[in-house]
Amino acid sequence: ELQNQAAWALGNLAAEGEKTRETLHANGVLKPLVDLLGSTADEAILQTACFAVSNMARKPNSYFDELFTLQLPQLAAKRLITFRESQNCVTELAWVFAYLAASSTEQQIDEILATGAIDTLLQCALQTAKAEALGAPLIPVIRTLGNIAAGTDAQTSALVAKSGFVGLLVRCIESTSSRAVEKEALWALSCVTASRKADVDAVVDAGVVPDLVRIIEKQNFDIKKEAAFGLLNIAIIGERAADLPNDHLIAEFVEFIKSQDEELVRMGVQYVAIVFEQLPDSKGPELLRGVAGGIDALENLIAVTEDDDTRSLLSVLIDQYYGEDSMAD
Repeated sequence: ELQNQAAWALGNLAAEGEKTRETLHANGVLKPLVDLLGSTADEAILQTACFAVSNMARKPNSYFDELFTLQLPQLAAKRLITFRESQNCVTELAWVFAYLAASSTEQQIDEILATGAIDTLLQCALQTAKAEALGAPLIPVIRTLGNIAAGTDAQTSALVAKSGFVGLLVRCIESTSSRAVEKEALWALSCVTASRKADVDAVVDAGVVPDLVRIIEKQNFDIKKEAAFGLLNIAIIGERAADLPNDHLIAEFVEFIKSQDEELVRMGVQYVAIVFEQLPDSKGPELLRGVAGGIDALENLIAVTEDDDTRSLLSVLIDQYYGEDSMAD
């Protein structure tokens, strides 16, 4: 009990901020905590040790590489296998990997992948997703997967190739039982679709597009934005704009252009440019003509935007595809 309480206290202190973490590290707490995580047979103590180590792993800190010197990924991977039947233990161990993967170098991500921990986390997550409504236990797993997917193209492709990975993302995105899980999965998906065309094809072929469209049409702007990243990547990296239901999407992206959020505005303009370029037989410009106020939205943005690149792109689009007729619309 004393061991558990001590680890809990250290974990709470580590969460206070960089200065406190550095003080704790200077007083030698890191190795005992990692050793405790790697050795205890008690589930409650393991969970508390994971909590403390996760908080110590938060950036910024000056000692992050020491976590790998102490072989934390390898120890945590072994603990996953030992305690895989305990959802609480798996969840806390997943947070350890989430914080490690968030700040790791390319080499360190490879080291995490080599432990086999991602395979175990995927298996546990798939069991959880089948057994119950999606919720908090999946968040650190999806966060870990997203952090790895944000690595190199080779690392992303290695993740996509893992059995169950794409299916888990689609399951989390199509579920409406947890907005937090859905948002985490959308972020992970945007990382995957920013990689190679083959990875984009894998998620499109798994049937994710209808749910991205549903989110764009029905959710609030913050989560719409996450879905929009995925759709834009599918169109750009995957070169699959023609496979998207653009007759449904065009009006939604025009609303982005009308918003006050600069990032949404850029995404809206980018989408319009893509459909104009990729759709055959001038279908893109015709789709925009069918949206009430669509062309006006582009022209109004030219007048008010402070982004020179956006202004230039819009001017080219209007001149090229509408010319003098645009003013009549």
